[in-house]
Amino acid sequence: MNTDIFAGLGHQIRARRAQKGLTQPELASRLGRNQARISELERDLIRGRLGRDRLTLFVEMCDALDLVPILVPRSRAGEVRALIDGDAKGADAGRTVRPVFDELFVDLGDDDEDND
Repeated sequence: MNTDIFAGLGHQIRARRAQKGLTQPELASRLGRNQARISELERDLIRGRLGRDRLTLFVEMCDALDLVPILVPRSRAGEVRALIDGDAKGADAGRTVRPVFDELFVDLGDDDEDND
């Protein structure tokens, strides 16, 4: 597996956090997480420390499909999507992009319990 993908993501996350003026403890507080987890993720990504988790599976899949994941500011995501799709006019450039968490995770909620 290409560990450069992990390092690239780690460097992008660290740089964006710094660009936003956030420290690891501040980011952890926003996420309701422990600062050590933020530090661990950044460090492990940059060092290419692999584990058997969803992120590793994701990168393995990208590697197998000859894709390189990159992080793009949400405000520029439509432009990048237009470039990837080959739309020179940038028709999707103004399209709102949902938060990553909403895209990756489905809220299963308690709907099934209400129907019992």
